[in-house]
Amino acid sequence: MSASSSRKPAAGKNPPSKDAPEQKPQLTKRPKRETVSDDDPFELERQKQSGKAIPLLRKPVKGKMFRVVCPMCDTPGFSSSKVVGKEVKCRNPECLAPIFLVPDTEAKEQKKAEQDKPQEKRKSKLPLIIVLVVVIAGLGGGYYKLTRVPDGSDLAKPFDLPAISDASKTGFQRDQDQPKVNPLDKNSQESQKTPSKNKVSPLSTDTVQKEALEAIVELSRSRENRSKPFSRRLAAEAYAMTGDIESSREQIDRIDAVSPPLPFYKLFPLIKIGWIQLKQKSGPELKETLDQTIQLSKQIPEFGGRDSLDLIARLAAFWVAAGKENLAVDLINKYQAENNLAQLSASLQIAHETTQYDFESMIDLHHRWDSPQWVATTLLLIAHGYPEEALNWAASASDSMERTEAVTQWSLAEIEQSVRQKQKPEITSIQTAEKKLSPTGNALMYARCARKLISLKQSETARSFLTKAISFLSDKPVPNPITLGNIKAISEMTLPVAAPLELLAQAYLQIACAESELGESAEAVKFLNNTVQTIRAIAPSMAEVQAKNNEASNFNFQEQIKEALNLDSSDRLRRGITNYKKQLRNLKAAAENREALLVKLLSQAARSQLAAQVWKIASKSQQATNENLKDSLLKTSLPAVILESVDQKNNDLKTQIKATLNQSIPGLSKEDSLIQQTTLLVKNGKPEQAAYEINQSDLKKAWKGRLSLKLLSTLLNQSKLDQAIQFTTAIKDPVLREDMLTTIGAVSALQGEIATVNKLLKSAPYTPTERISGYLGLISGIQAAEKIEQPGTTPSKEQPKNL
Repeated sequence: MSASSSRKPAAGKNPPSKDAPEQKPQLTKRPKRETVSDDDPFELERQKQSGKAIPLLRKPVKGKMFRVVCPMCDTPGFSSSKVVGKEVKCRNPECLAPIFLVPDTEAKEQKKAEQDKPQEKRKSKLPLIIVLVVVIAGLGGGYYKLTRVPDGSDLAKPFDLPAISDASKTGFQRDQDQPKVNPLDKNSQESQKTPSKNKVSPLSTDTVQKEALEAIVELSRSRENRSKPFSRRLAAEAYAMTGDIESSREQIDRIDAVSPPLPFYKLFPLIKIGWIQLKQKSGPELKETLDQTIQLSKQIPEFGGRDSLDLIARLAAFWVAAGKENLAVDLINKYQAENNLAQLSASLQIAHETTQYDFESMIDLHHRWDSPQWVATTLLLIAHGYPEEALNWAASASDSMERTEAVTQWSLAEIEQSVRQKQKPEITSIQTAEKKLSPTGNALMYARCARKLISLKQSETARSFLTKAISFLSDKPVPNPITLGNIKAISEMTLPVAAPLELLAQAYLQIACAESELGESAEAVKFLNNTVQTIRAIAPSMAEVQAKNNEASNFNFQEQIKEALNLDSSDRLRRGITNYKKQLRNLKAAAENREALLVKLLSQAARSQLAAQVWKIASKSQQATNENLKDSLLKTSLPAVILESVDQKNNDLKTQIKATLNQSIPGLSKEDSLIQQTTLLVKNGKPEQAAYEINQSDLKKAWKGRLSLKLLSTLLNQSKLDQAIQFTTAIKDPVLREDMLTTIGAVSALQGEIATVNKLLKSAPYTPTERISGYLGLISGIQAAEKIEQPGTTPSKEQPKNL
């Protein structure tokens, strides 16, 4: 249900590109926290040297059998033996020092032999060396005391950690018969044995939680922290999770005592404290916390990147529950974005607040929420026990597609909760949502719920939901495709509003996919054809627009338009031609959007057991004699998606597709290619290679973050904790590693692997901030597991209002 960015009232609030050189930094704004850190401080030197260095080959060839190993990353390469004593270039693109001198081993041996000869006794310089060492140590100690940054704690002291191993020590060795393709491969698996295979004695959760809290506080004092305010923020959140408000507020105060000043970080733990006070109905204390959040919200950076996005859904949900819905609406409208970073942030906040880290089902890499923070706020309210407020919030979205999206997510959450509680989902459980949506929106909502029930093995119930979805469209005629008429008709043409038709096409598509998943092929084809016809009602085809453009280039076109529009002067004729060509340009843009929508929706259908039917539609469209029904779908990525989605047993269809296109099939998109490649690697037990491919990709950083979380969740859902750790450790970006370690900590606690992860966080070579993140996840998982064992009561409906 992706919508055009032109419908977004807050689109202008998206943060500007960080890489744009012409943009000056705003002194009053803090730089946004990047999702992935790919900056390479060695790039300038690498570019200077690469021109004169001899590049190494991946495999030996005739005349170039001499093996050279990079001293930085241990990546082997091959060249001629003449490179001895010359500079060569490492073939690993991630190497920090790719240019190095090939040593002459014979010369070294000769030099060593000469050094072994007895030499004359020389006067010892030991006293001078000792004096120099003492002087340097004194100067270094003085410099440390003058320049050290206090972290505001009376108990602060240097926290000595072993040096963090370089990137090559965080990887795992591949199978011996596989060629090395990344610098993470040089170490054997003995350096990090499979944690799940190690015998770890069970630990008391209270003991682990207490030790984790102490470790977080101690680690937050380390000078090796990526951000001390961020570490203190996590420490305050950790204490708030356990209900220790006093210790949490103590850590909140520390945020002001460290640099750089980031007072809005206090909001994260304050929100957690506020939820506790809401549950306890602590009137005065809650009012004080609420006032603090309102005051601190004025200091949220307008372009704060992940930090701002991570905060607004949490804060909006708390404000709605506390009766400040107007403030929440203003907050979301001000900071909301639709880009990949906003999508990533929304998924993470839903996971953190609900302690449901199933990114495998949560993240759809082929779909983007039109209003991610609005959806996140809805789901957070449900998680905290405010379903009615969540539905009212979802229905208050101003845009129809955003409203349908949020209400649908509310319904899906209600169904999942019923299944988790081993109750049979009923239509009555989501019937209250019907009043919030249009008939088309209701059709889409019930169809999505039917598909969710199918995935939860509730096929019988799914059929009743699907029948309900179809009933909302039974009296609605399928729109007719647009046809371009004569010159006068084109000049006066006004295209229909695209959003309602796109929503209708999405509803038809969801019904088609559900019918297919229930084994009703004929009904699936019917609704799939309705999807295509509805999209064709949005705009004319590219073929038809091009035909009209060709007509406008004919030598007699002036006479034709003059007669058609009754243009009786040269001035009116000139304006008429100009306006007509402008109209054709607008129609061309609409036609391009039509084709993109067709490819997008048909690709979704192909991935949902409808690949063969999609191929028939694409082939028929290519051969159509009616220009308006002719779409160049076979020249897009759609055939590749169909081939990828075709059942392995259907070799005849694969042969037919390849024969029709003469083997020249356009490739998958870069995103789909990376998904396919990394998913296969993870499936085959090579998570570190999947991480390497993600690191190497030039796709958007936040999109790669979503892919990484989805793959991590796949491994955790299969209880492959050891491979999940390998995958996380091999990921290049430190911020993403922090999010992944939080996920591992929480899921492991819920799966009973507390001791294993606790041991990992104590021994593995992670940075202090990464270890803090892992401990935070561990505490979150322990708290969630306790709630599952001893479920609490649902908050009273009589919540404090307008505090």
